[in-house]
Amino acid sequence: MVTCIFLVIGIPMIGLAIDGTMLYIVKSRLQGAVDGAALAAAQGLSRGNIDSTQVTNAQNAGSTYVMLNYPSNYFFTTSITCNPTSDVTVDESVSHQVTISVTGHATVPTLFMRWLNFTSTSVNATASVVRRDVNIAVVMDRSGSLQSSGSCAPLKQSAINFVNDFSNGRDEMALVTFATSTHVDFPIANNFLSATTSVPSLIGSITCAGSTSTAQALWQGYDELVGLNQPTALNVILLFTDGKPTGVNVNLPLTAGSGCSSAHAGPPRWINGVYNTFTNANQFFGVLAPLNSGLSSGQVTGGDFSITTDSSNGAGCAFASSWSSNDTVTSDFQGVPTTDIFGDNLNNGYQSITLSGGYIDLGNSNNAIAMTMNGADDAANQIRNATAVCASSPSNASSECTAILSHSGSLSGVVIYVIGLLNATYGAPTPDGMERMANDTRSSNYNSAQTTGLYVPANTAADINQAFAQVASQILRLAK
Repeated sequence: MVTCIFLVIGIPMIGLAIDGTMLYIVKSRLQGAVDGAALAAAQGLSRGNIDSTQVTNAQNAGSTYVMLNYPSNYFFTTSITCNPTSDVTVDESVSHQVTISVTGHATVPTLFMRWLNFTSTSVNATASVVRRDVNIAVVMDRSGSLQSSGSCAPLKQSAINFVNDFSNGRDEMALVTFATSTHVDFPIANNFLSATTSVPSLIGSITCAGSTSTAQALWQGYDELVGLNQPTALNVILLFTDGKPTGVNVNLPLTAGSGCSSAHAGPPRWINGVYNTFTNANQFFGVLAPLNSGLSSGQVTGGDFSITTDSSNGAGCAFASSWSSNDTVTSDFQGVPTTDIFGDNLNNGYQSITLSGGYIDLGNSNNAIAMTMNGADDAANQIRNATAVCASSPSNASSECTAILSHSGSLSGVVIYVIGLLNATYGAPTPDGMERMANDTRSSNYNSAQTTGLYVPANTAADINQAFAQVASQILRLAK
């Protein structure tokens, strides 16, 4: 009699403990499967050029990954299901944000609870992810050092692979290329893969030649994001460069004895242009055109070394006379102002500068690279501070600034990623300089009050693709 009573009471109790534990294990494994499937579904939104195709791809990816992540017959499980249309939902009701939910189902047979005629139990697990739309300004170096190091072709293919990781019609992308001059080759838009001349096509046509005007290129990338004005999306600048900055766009004050005949009225009289430094030496040279007419037939139209178009191409200026031999002449200028036309502080304390008469001293060659590095560093800092476009421009430079940066207002929360290629023979970027521009946590000047970015080094041309892939993964992880 005691045995019979024990069988009636004890077996269900023991069975509940054993079968309950088994169900808990199954539930944990199924939850892991749907968690991974939800992430895969979010990545699936990048496949396809129209919304309906992207949603279908996301649903199929979610359903497939549940099956891939959950082993068949795991703890005697049968009938694992995840219907792509009913169990994977894509909610686009919130502006610039998509919520994806994935539910998986599994039928688990019982072992001991059959005693009470419970032969199986259904286990369900649900996971949700939120993918923010991504707005990216790709700011891409096309300087001559890339060609001389054999890195131009690998860079172009790696950048094309990066662009293809994002969702045409959902994400927005701009392409800004820079060397001595800069140009917005693709104004920000969501048809970057399907446009008549797509971003991958533009990247493929790049020819690498010229210097490195980093500060202006950063501002042009920021200007594209400001014009789009989508603060609820993830706004990103991706800067790729293989060299230290070598150019700043300034209004140069002329000496009383300068022969420049078409200068702007002062006092002092001045001309505008990109004042460059050499890559392989601390030396000032050339006042060149800050803009070009874009990519055409595989190269920058008109070349990249063009004497400034301001003031009739420097008419009468000593530096512009027989420019190829006079490019290092500085006698026209009193010095370089401590602020460029965008309001970047060229004497911000990052690199040491010496002044003469209130201007950056042209007689001290160490000032050449120092001022350009300070300019790029301050440009990135102002962008992260959500400084309004041209708000910090000097009074005599506002027209030059607004001619290049065409939008108004500001945008907060911009994240800056930097890929630095370190194989240039001369003037390779310094890790600390790149970390500062990204506000990487490793930076000597990390600011926790600003958005945190990431610097990714690429030691050789063979490492460029992996660096772009790492940045794409990081961006998409934040977007989720």
